[in-house]
Amino acid sequence: MMEPDSILSLLGKEKHFCEARIERLEFSSVRYKDGEVQVNSGTEKGANVRLFKNGCWGFASGSPEEMPKLLRKAKELASMGKCKSKLGKRPTGRLKKWKRGKGIGVDGLVKLSRELGKQMRGKRIRNRSVGLFEQMDSLEYYNSTGEEKNEKNLVLYGRFSSVGREGKRVEEGGERFSSLKKWDKEKLFMHAKEAKRKCSESLDADPAKKGEFSIVMDPALAGVFAHEAVGHACEADGIIEGTSILRDKLGEKIGSGIITIWDDPALEEGFGRYSFDSEGVAGKKVELIKKGAVAGRMHSMETAAELGEEPNGHGRAESYASSPIVRMSNTCIEPGEQEVEELLGIKEGLYLKGMSGGSVDPFTGQFMFRCEEAFPIKKGEVGKRVRAVSITGTIMGTLLEVDGVANDFELSPGFCGKSGQNVRVSDGGPHVRVKKIRVG
Repeated sequence: MMEPDSILSLLGKEKHFCEARIERLEFSSVRYKDGEVQVNSGTEKGANVRLFKNGCWGFASGSPEEMPKLLRKAKELASMGKCKSKLGKRPTGRLKKWKRGKGIGVDGLVKLSRELGKQMRGKRIRNRSVGLFEQMDSLEYYNSTGEEKNEKNLVLYGRFSSVGREGKRVEEGGERFSSLKKWDKEKLFMHAKEAKRKCSESLDADPAKKGEFSIVMDPALAGVFAHEAVGHACEADGIIEGTSILRDKLGEKIGSGIITIWDDPALEEGFGRYSFDSEGVAGKKVELIKKGAVAGRMHSMETAAELGEEPNGHGRAESYASSPIVRMSNTCIEPGEQEVEELLGIKEGLYLKGMSGGSVDPFTGQFMFRCEEAFPIKKGEVGKRVRAVSITGTIMGTLLEVDGVANDFELSPGFCGKSGQNVRVSDGGPHVRVKKIRVG
């Protein structure tokens, strides 16, 4: 495999801008289901080259040993068409560095999964599953201007599912864990117990009433709203293509003055954390909504040049085999000044937690979220759990109805899919109250 100096020399000989990425992965995964354990582990490495010529990008991926061949192929592909893409000025900035974590290996994962599975046993629990995933990512970036960057990340992810039955009713409770530092056993056991609790409570829950209500969203559901309803609408490729409801709203007030939403790749505790994106640009915090007004958009190099704005390190690719596109990282609502108890102190409404599914149309701004947990509120008191709750509304209509933002903050991990690519992300924020929304 070519040494870094040789790669820089190869790229530097080109008169057109070009860049190369190399990725090495070492992964282990364990799936525990009802006492049985399945194990998978392995390594993977790959590389790609992108070249920009006459408004066109050429992209080729393969083995790191094939770098000269990949460069020729990328150049050939870039020469085949006439495109209108732009390539702006590359920003400069210091990269953030974090202390790298340490995993526990396959044997440790197997033992841990069995211990967690035991915690999920229950009288009405019919199926228990635990998935633990551990991966070390090694990333390298080079380009024809002489830039060289590298980063290593330990990626840890866990999923928990409890399925229960009461008569003909079947319900599920789920939880997720993530870290870029270590397997936190205290948190893992808490998630396992929470999955069992959610399942058991769902079996006893009565259907919720339908209509228009005040709601209080927990940090998990508030984060989903920030990501799905606002974040996707602030991705600059959608702005350029005209598929975002916020395409012509920059600077316009569309929500309550107490709501601020941002995306920050450098958020240390975020599962979507990175120091530089797949175009070698340092990840920067972007305020998407500031005190109710549209304040910014997330950019790749190409979209930033198209809109005459600064790149901010949001051009991400799923792997070496994928081209970068505009993506979120850690998308959150800024905490406010109110106590959670103050938000819950309403005459009547619903306290909603988490999301179990839904859909968003960034073009119209309409959304529907199915809530994982729901509890009626009467005279400031939170009641017994109810089920089958979903909320529907529009992005701007809901933002305008926000009348309470608490001072707490929590993150939830996940993977975001777009254009066939999945990348790790977090979303989160504080408890948020919406004065009126349709509940179904």
